[in-house]
Amino acid sequence: MSFLSTITRSLFRANSGTRPNRADTGLLGGLRVLSGNKKSHAGNKMRRMWKPNVHKREIYSLVLDTHLDLHVSSKVLRTIDKKGGLDAYLLTTPNKKIDSALGVQIKEKIVAKLKEAGKEPKVV
Repeated sequence: MSFLSTITRSLFRANSGTRPNRADTGLLGGLRVLSGNKKSHAGNKMRRMWKPNVHKREIYSLVLDTHLDLHVSSKVLRTIDKKGGLDAYLLTTPNKKIDSALGVQIKEKIVAKLKEAGKEPKVV
């Protein structure tokens, strides 16, 4: 195997995983559906898929003053707790990492509401 094909394979492997369609209707934080082999004790390989751990949760937005019903991955829930709420998570996370049309839409509403109140939000 040549050096170029090894690099090409590793680049494709780094971006492996299919983006679920439901990623646009919730907050998955860039998680993908991964596939690979499950190996038994005897060494038999069996193909399987690993799906993101997604839950439907009601999350409160302080700026919008509403409860939002969202499909959220457990990774994003931990990040929301760490950042101090949904508003802080969306404002301090780049759109590429949010990876959701709904998340970006909520972020734009939060920014508009803050500008309306006369505050200049620090958006990443």
